Amino acid sequence: MKKPWLAILLSFIYPGLGHLYLGYVKKGIILLVVEFISILLISVVVGIFIYPIIWIYSIINAYQLSTKSQAAS
Repeated sequence: MKKPWLAILLSFIYPGLGHLYLGYVKKGIILLVVEFISILLISVVVGIFIYPIIWIYSIINAYQLSTKSQAAS
């Protein structure tokens, strides 16, 4: 049984880590790569807008996936 608070904490630290913890490897890797690219794009200003959107999405989605997996158990 995965803990929702840990998935949220890992996603807060770096987007995608919470998904990897929950077993959503493909989605976690995609979020890790997209977040890394947005960090690189901060120097071109575009990343400043993309970074927080992906970060917040990752935290909310990790929570939703963890509570869904707990309800299924």
